Amino acid sequence: MTSSGRRWAFLFGLVVAFALPKKVECGYAGNTCQHTNGLREQCTDYEVEPWGFSLIEQLVGRDVGFAYSSGEDCR
Repeated sequence: MTSSGRRWAFLFGLVVAFALPKKVECGYAGNTCQHTNGLREQCTDYEVEPWGFSLIEQLVGRDVGFAYSSGEDCR
């Protein structure tokens, strides 16, 4: 493989790695968001977002606002 091919392969791998989904509790790491619903279950909000965005949120310390999906996990 040529050096140009290695660069393209590395860039492609990096883009794929940053796009992998990761489940993050409470919107971003370090946030607290537990509440109770009408059935007296403990619920926690979550987001499924790209790994790269969760890394950015950890560095910045707040929610960036992009997620593949979001919801509530009750137990």
